[in-house]
Amino acid sequence: MSTIKHYFRFILLVIFQSCLTLCLTAQTFGNYLIKDLSTAEWEFSEFNVGNWLKANVPGTVHTDLLYNKKIKDPYYRDNENKLQWIGEKNWEYKTSFNIDKQLFDKDKIDLVFEGLDTYADVFLNGTKILHANNMFRRWEIDAKTYLRIGYNELRVVFYSSVKINSEMNEKSPYKYSDTYVFTRKAAYQYGWDWGPVFITSGIWKPVYVRAWNKLRLNDVHVIQKSVSAQKALLTASCNVTSLLQQKAEVNVFCVELNKSFTRKVDLKPGVNTFEIDININSPKLWWSRGLGDPNLYTFKAEVIAEGNTKSNILKVSTGIRTVKVVQKPDSLGKSFYVELNGVPVFMKGADYIPLDMFPPRATDSLYRFTIKQAVMANMNMLRVWGGGFYENDIFYDLCDKNGILVWQDFMFACAMYPGTADFLENVKAEATENIIRLRNHPCIALWCGNNENYIGWKDWAWSKPYSKADSAQLWHDYEKLYEHLLPELVEKYDSGKFYWPSSPKYGWGYPVNTDGDVHYWGIWHDEEPFECFDKNENIGRFMSEYGFQGMPEMKSIKEFTLPEDRNIKTEVMKLHQKHRVGFPVIDKYMGWYYKWPKDFESYVYVSQLVQSKGIGLAIETHRRSMPHCMGTLYWQLNDLYPVTSWSSIDMYGRWKALHYRIKELYQDYMVTVHREGNMLRVYVVSDKLKDTPLQLEVKMTDFNGKEHFKKNLNVMVKANTSKPYYEIHIDSLLGAKRKPKWMLESKHVVRVKLMENTNTLTENLFYFTEPKDLLLSKPQITLKELRRENDEYILELSTNKLAKNVFLTLDETDVFFSNNYFDLLPGDNYIIRCKSNKTITDLDKKIQVRSLVDTYYSE
Repeated sequence: MSTIKHYFRFILLVIFQSCLTLCLTAQTFGNYLIKDLSTAEWEFSEFNVGNWLKANVPGTVHTDLLYNKKIKDPYYRDNENKLQWIGEKNWEYKTSFNIDKQLFDKDKIDLVFEGLDTYADVFLNGTKILHANNMFRRWEIDAKTYLRIGYNELRVVFYSSVKINSEMNEKSPYKYSDTYVFTRKAAYQYGWDWGPVFITSGIWKPVYVRAWNKLRLNDVHVIQKSVSAQKALLTASCNVTSLLQQKAEVNVFCVELNKSFTRKVDLKPGVNTFEIDININSPKLWWSRGLGDPNLYTFKAEVIAEGNTKSNILKVSTGIRTVKVVQKPDSLGKSFYVELNGVPVFMKGADYIPLDMFPPRATDSLYRFTIKQAVMANMNMLRVWGGGFYENDIFYDLCDKNGILVWQDFMFACAMYPGTADFLENVKAEATENIIRLRNHPCIALWCGNNENYIGWKDWAWSKPYSKADSAQLWHDYEKLYEHLLPELVEKYDSGKFYWPSSPKYGWGYPVNTDGDVHYWGIWHDEEPFECFDKNENIGRFMSEYGFQGMPEMKSIKEFTLPEDRNIKTEVMKLHQKHRVGFPVIDKYMGWYYKWPKDFESYVYVSQLVQSKGIGLAIETHRRSMPHCMGTLYWQLNDLYPVTSWSSIDMYGRWKALHYRIKELYQDYMVTVHREGNMLRVYVVSDKLKDTPLQLEVKMTDFNGKEHFKKNLNVMVKANTSKPYYEIHIDSLLGAKRKPKWMLESKHVVRVKLMENTNTLTENLFYFTEPKDLLLSKPQITLKELRRENDEYILELSTNKLAKNVFLTLDETDVFFSNNYFDLLPGDNYIIRCKSNKTITDLDKKIQVRSLVDTYYSE
């Protein structure tokens, strides 16, 4: 079991045990008292059954059943099928707590649920005080009249969304193909083509009592009115609730400037909004990763009323920057690119899904780990997909700190949604709350209405089952939500931020290279060859989705299977492959590009090579095509379940071959060889903002290491561009040989390097033919340990012949290799860093080494 998984479960166990032992006391923040009810002794039971068990808050029914050993690991083998009953039941949670006189004597007492999943009735001391119906909202109840000094009882009854969805669909004037659309709940929990069906319920975010006198500071919005390198003109818009007419002073303190900005105000009963101007000379701008530091400014705001009554203190961190999406007319249509601080920036990243089927299990350490993997792969953007949930604050905090921009979907995905007044009012509250919560984050680049709802209706015949009148109404409902309500809310609460109605504007099967963003699934869904990534008509202005599946490595597969399960035809492996034709599609592409693997373990390894090859070609194409194409986000970064999927990192945190390839291709510089007819053109792509003098080396060798061609050039690499810097006719490389051309192509490789003096910045390899046609022989790979530096082992590898896709693994424990699945050429002394928290004796003797020929070659 991986170190990450061990730590993950240990943290959860500590939290669970702490809930049973912590003393429930109120925390004092000046005029403010907070009593955390998450640490109370909670119990849960199936509704009206009365079999009470210890519960964890925040948590879910599934995880509480698991911790009480009433169910087995939902992710293991075929347990998913055995646990569907949980989502079909109603459940009840309860706790008790004490309120002392100090808290009770406050003017205002609120009961706050940060998140309830999803349909729930809340009872306080026997009185129903709330009916909740939205997982994405915070629920605040004026609770003073229901509370009493001393003992209090709190009950929450959750109702099955499965049953409610079915009932609502029956009552609907037209039937929806996906009934999850009726419920404002994370859609992925109803099952997706990379995830299981676990329909959760529970108190999934913290719950607490909040008590205060006279006034409360609700929100601080730092509005950036004008930003330049010389000066930033900001306004802090402070939203204050006052219980009476009173004079006060609003104070906003900037930590970095060590300076306060104040304003005298007259508060009226109710909600008040006041603005304070903040001018910063020579501001330190926030930049995305690779372009500069993601500088942040921290503001602490407080309101002090007459009699020295102080509000709560709100702390807001933000980055000073301008960000816009530019759509400028050109010869093909319109551009679509992110401009940061006046600079067009090519977006390099991935689509991101939730970290777990059961959201409360995702610890802060898991969030830090996940964002770190994006940083290590040189990403500057993540897209929060609309079938999950508006992410926790820590996600956006980490993106702010690491210079990762966020494409933020609203939570609508792959379906048409209702347009009733009640539904839209619920969505309005949800969207308003989340826009306000997220708008100070400098990482937010844009808001997007939905995932694939537009393209599904226009291209995928979603309207076919409906009458003309019903189709017209469904489309009218679509327009009300995505063309009116959501953009109006973005403009009202995050004015100036770009809003995009739906991702994508274009799909595939027709030219998509004119404007907008593209989800190109001709590869995979239409089973087009990888070479179609390189066709001009398939290269959009911004590629926001495309992908290919790869299996998790064998070490991961062993964690959720038994030996008898390890075959793609077993029921367990099929259950952990959520696409309806997943393995047959992998088989087809594998047959096109690779020799057929000799066994299951080889199949697993080669599946990752297929995935890496295809997505690597796509990324090279997209980056080489700048400025026509200005963004590439592959589907998908992460997994939330052990599964064969499109992710580059599996659920256990292990990198697939693809993630190593991404790390190479998302560097600030990329060098690539592109075959254009009989010509080879060497392109250099630069994300740097300055022209840079560098050296380019082009060399061709055979698989034994013999050099047949070499060219060194001094090049001035232009800033923020893609440009060819060298070209050569293929016959000049191969034509003078006496052997048939196909044979020469099958035993030679071209290596291109971009260097700054003697330092190699990046390199790439070009093969003339597919891996299955390469004339590979079994290499003799030498691995030796050179030294240890802190928690890293320095290894050196060498070979006598080309070793293609060298894969290193260690059964004894989890380690991280700085590179893996790489091609090792004769004459190279290849240095790898191996990171481990443990001392490993004779590491170089324990590491298992394989290359592509081992999948079909036997001595």
